[in-house]
Amino acid sequence: MSSRIRNLLLACGALFSGALAVADGVQLGEFSVGATLPELIGTESASRFEGAVDADETIEWEIFVPETYDPEAPAGLMVYISPMDSGRIPEGWKDVMESSNLIWIGANKSGNRIRAARRVTYAMVAAAVVARDYRVDDSRVYLSGFSGGGRVASMVAPEYPQVFRGAIYICGVNFWGSRKPAELEAIRANRYVFLTGKKDFNRDETRSAYRSYRKDGVENVLLMDISGMDHRNPTAGKFAEAITFLDDD
Repeated sequence: MSSRIRNLLLACGALFSGALAVADGVQLGEFSVGATLPELIGTESASRFEGAVDADETIEWEIFVPETYDPEAPAGLMVYISPMDSGRIPEGWKDVMESSNLIWIGANKSGNRIRAARRVTYAMVAAAVVARDYRVDDSRVYLSGFSGGGRVASMVAPEYPQVFRGAIYICGVNFWGSRKPAELEAIRANRYVFLTGKKDFNRDETRSAYRSYRKDGVENVLLMDISGMDHRNPTAGKFAEAITFLDDD
C-alpha cells in the first residue's frame, strides 16, 4: 500500500468518532445522493484529503434502503466498490438487502480507471453519507468489491477493522504481505469471504490470499469457489450466502 493511501486511511479515522445526527424522515428504495467532503465531514477534515478529492467536488453515491427499514431496528451497511463507473446495486441483489436488513451504498465514478486514493476516500466516507439520515448497526458495517474493487476493499478493510466488521472480496483481492496490519487482533475477530469461480482468471490469487489470511491466524474466513462461475459478480443467492457467513456469530 502506498504511503499516500495509508495517510488517507489515517485521516478517515476521524470520520468515525462521535455520533451523527439522524433525520426523522427518510427515503426508502433506490436513489442517488451527492455531497462534497466539507458538507459531509467539515472543512477541516476535508482538507486532509487535498490531492485526492477536491473540496468543491460533488461525489455521487447510489443507495438502496430496504422498504422494511426501521430506525428502532438499525440496519447494517454494505459499502460496495465497483470496477465500473456506476455504484448501483447489481441486478437481483435488492431482495438480499431486504432480507438481510442491509443498506447498500456504492460510489459512482469509482471504477478501475480512477486513482486508488480517490476510491479509498469514496469508500471510507460512504458510512458518513448513510449515517446522516439512517440508524446503522455498527456491528454490521461491511465492505465488498468486485475485481479491482475487491482489491481496493482488501486494502481498506484490514486497515479499519473496527469500522468494517467484515468484507466480501469478489474475484479480486490483495494480501497485506510482510507489512502486517497494526490491528491484527481486531482483524482476527472479524469475518471475511473470498469469492471466486472455477473459471475466474483471478482464482489462483484469490485462493492464495485466503490461505495467507489463515496462515496469519485469521480463522473466520470462507472460501467460496463457485463451479461454472467466471470473472463476474455472483448470483444473488451466493451473495446472500456470503452475507450469512459475515453475520454468523
